[in-house]
Amino acid sequence: MSFFDNPEQLKLLQNLLNPRRNRPGDDSSCSEDEDESPVANRLNPGNIGSSNAKQKTKKTPNLVTTPLEEKPKQQPTNLEEWQEEQERLDADELETRKCPEYTMTYRQAVGTEDVFLQMGNRTGASSSCEDLILEISLPGEDMAADKMNLSLQETELDLGTTLYRLKLALPHPVDVDRCQAKYDVELLKLRITLRLRRELDYINF
Repeated sequence: MSFFDNPEQLKLLQNLLNPRRNRPGDDSSCSEDEDESPVANRLNPGNIGSSNAKQKTKKTPNLVTTPLEEKPKQQPTNLEEWQEEQERLDADELETRKCPEYTMTYRQAVGTEDVFLQMGNRTGASSSCEDLILEISLPGEDMAADKMNLSLQETELDLGTTLYRLKLALPHPVDVDRCQAKYDVELLKLRITLRLRRELDYINF
């Protein structure tokens, strides 16, 4: 005698797999219940934990696929700042002077204790360098060094001469009060020593 020969056993098996169908004493039928799969109401590992805790968890953005949002530029607060900004923008658009060639080199202030005793935390990386040397070549420039227009801010450098104009964003913040500039008349090169001021300098030195 086979299991499938007894219809009563088949009904019992049906009620066991899907208890929502053919409930005793329930004559109402719903089309949604008929379309449901017998395993739709079973628990799985995804049901572990409360639903409120899952809704509160925030997804961390993926830096590879999510583009970085740029910080909004600070707008001028009064008419004078707006006029100064417009003058700078107009001067940059009407600029006809050439951009000079320049090189950047990191420099360390290495002492005896670093070379022989290795007592400090210095390494060969640029993070252990105190200064950033900026050399700007100005071939054919006849203007004297004291007449050149050199403006230095914490994150930007602006140099203007008769033939050249260089507006450069610095890779690291600098200490403006500890920077030096020297002009070589024979080589026509301006050498600017920028003292770096970074966040983790107290660890790397």
